[in-house]
Amino acid sequence: MKTLSFIFVFLCIPQFAFAALKIGVWKENITPTLSERSTSCMGGYGLPLTNPRCGITDAHDYLSLRALFMANNDTQFSLLVFDTTGVGDALINDIRQRVSMLTNKVDVDNLIIAATHTHAGLDYQGIWGGIGSEYRSRIVDIAARAIIQAQSTAQGVKIFAAQTHVPVSNRRGWGIVDDSVTTLFFDNRKTDQPIATLVNLSAHPTILDGNNIQYSSDYIDSLRTNIERERGGMVIFVNGILGDAQFSTAERTIEKANEIGKLVANTILESEKAKQRVMGTLNVSTITFTHPVSNTAILQLQQSGALDINLDDKNQISVDLKYVQIGRYTSLLTFPGEALTRLGLPIKYNMRGKYHLFIGLANASYGYFIPSDEFDQIPGRNTEERFSIDKYAGDEIKRVIDSSIK
Repeated sequence: MKTLSFIFVFLCIPQFAFAALKIGVWKENITPTLSERSTSCMGGYGLPLTNPRCGITDAHDYLSLRALFMANNDTQFSLLVFDTTGVGDALINDIRQRVSMLTNKVDVDNLIIAATHTHAGLDYQGIWGGIGSEYRSRIVDIAARAIIQAQSTAQGVKIFAAQTHVPVSNRRGWGIVDDSVTTLFFDNRKTDQPIATLVNLSAHPTILDGNNIQYSSDYIDSLRTNIERERGGMVIFVNGILGDAQFSTAERTIEKANEIGKLVANTILESEKAKQRVMGTLNVSTITFTHPVSNTAILQLQQSGALDINLDDKNQISVDLKYVQIGRYTSLLTFPGEALTRLGLPIKYNMRGKYHLFIGLANASYGYFIPSDEFDQIPGRNTEERFSIDKYAGDEIKRVIDSSIK
């Protein structure tokens, strides 16, 4: 009897309660049709409303939307990741509303809508010309149905984690950068067959420069394709502390993007050999961040209707960040823009456990978040400052996050 009682207590300890965790995935092609391309623009380069890359007709690889649904008991966490530079506030709200209209099985409060940040995707924010109404309506419907499909396919999984490093550099000249790659591997609990791979690294998908006139997910296409070919299942890529992180190369070609993607994929596959089991329950908490927008250029774009960003009567943005824990050793944070290294790395160090995923451009695309002591301090470099909502937004969001996750 004592032996049976011990076994019962052992099984009830939370860190071993991994069996109930389920995931489901789904993928959709969101490359615009020929008619949609005529009224849509590619984003990522040039000053607002000055980019000429509209009406692009060619595509090198198809742009995708990838959905990941995760549930444990009554707790859910879901990801919708678009191949685009960023996703606007109204578009995020419309997707959530459509999901709510179609089902009550997906917790939209814990539904995260993110961007890979490819600069060869469409402009979902309106900064560089935006997208046509026909295409916008279609992707709202596709996104809602994708997360519902992912939920319907959810099955029990074993989760493993691994970490490695790739040759990323800091484009603002600092000697530090987040060169880590944290990967979660999801395998069917019964068959051990791969279901999904969640890859988190920090690097701008800008191998293809402003002269490119082909839709592409940049190096991410090759990264995902090579892992899926070797491992099986579906790959979901999420960018991290990417504000000043990039792969340095003088070659701005599709061939170079493919080469870098394959290099990263091989590094991730090699890291899987040292993977560790992730065991524990899923917990999700919410961190609300509110801050005024002082950048007059952003305010003017919003007031003219060119930029999809929601402001209150005090010209403040407000967004929910999600802090997710799987057991004791794996944590995940969503972030509403592009954190610079000197801001993002200290936040990441404060996250719990051994494996940390920092997901940028999630639930909002509010530009660059810069430590105030770095603001306007890089000679000849102010790209990030021009696309920052406020000098002190970085300091404040770090304070809010740190106080919430201690």
